[in-house]
Amino acid sequence: MTLALRPSDVDRRVQALRRDIFIDHADAQRIARQIENSLREFMAARELGHPADARGVVVLGRSGTGKTKSVLRALETLGLQRTAVGHSPRGHVFVPLRDDVTLRKLRMLISLEYGWTPKARDSAEDIWQYVAAYIERLETRVLVLDEIQHVRAAGARDRQSMRDALKSLVQPQKGQVVPILIGTPDFAEILNSDQQFKRRYSVVHMTDLDPGVDASRAIKILACYCQGVGLELSKTVKTRDFAERLLHASYYAFGELCEICILALKAALVAGNKVLEIEHFRSTHAQRFDCLPEMNPFIAEDFVSIPADVNLDR
Repeated sequence: MTLALRPSDVDRRVQALRRDIFIDHADAQRIARQIENSLREFMAARELGHPADARGVVVLGRSGTGKTKSVLRALETLGLQRTAVGHSPRGHVFVPLRDDVTLRKLRMLISLEYGWTPKARDSAEDIWQYVAAYIERLETRVLVLDEIQHVRAAGARDRQSMRDALKSLVQPQKGQVVPILIGTPDFAEILNSDQQFKRRYSVVHMTDLDPGVDASRAIKILACYCQGVGLELSKTVKTRDFAERLLHASYYAFGELCEICILALKAALVAGNKVLEIEHFRSTHAQRFDCLPEMNPFIAEDFVSIPADVNLDR
């Protein structure tokens, strides 16, 4: 069956924009420093043959704050590009978790990222022996576990088992890595419940954008994206009022702000416009959330009263 659909030139330009432009920010810099420091110590211990614990990194923040993209960017900068099954070596492996995670499923998901499917009779420990062998053979240095907050949904016994497993990742044994755990602030409950676990990981908390500090910066971010696709900014998207509306629409989350900018740019490109207007933001928001005008922060007079952290339903 052939799909009767082809991406447009605008679709390609927008995806290239997402791929090629990374807006650096303070949280991303803090993440990069923690990852670099952990990797330097890990590699130094390996070179010296010193059996030392590695130090993991935990990145916690609300949805849309740019956690995952910042981690992947930091790894790319260090020469650890994302890889796939069949590549060798595999400097880092990225594993998204599911909401039904248990210790066995956690290790199974890691094994699947290496291209090996466990048998039904394989225990969690059996699976880990295979995974540890892959880690050594393919020279994996970093293991990224995304959506780590799902660990909280497991039963008490599985939560304890997974906590112990996450502690053991940094220990000097076969399969040792620098683990990077990415999740929502809810995971702090698990992290803080065990002092041995907590002291083995450095934590970065993503911060919220502040209209008093970040309004002018929001316009600069928008200008950077516009430059990437050859659009000009109209006066309507250069005002402080617009910047505050943009920040509110993004619920003060950096990653979401970037995504809103990109979607508005796409609307302008689709319409064949050369200049980006606030109307592109208004129409994109209305289409995305199917909301009434008074619930659209790009048109509502009292936009600050619109809930900034929930879906904008009719």
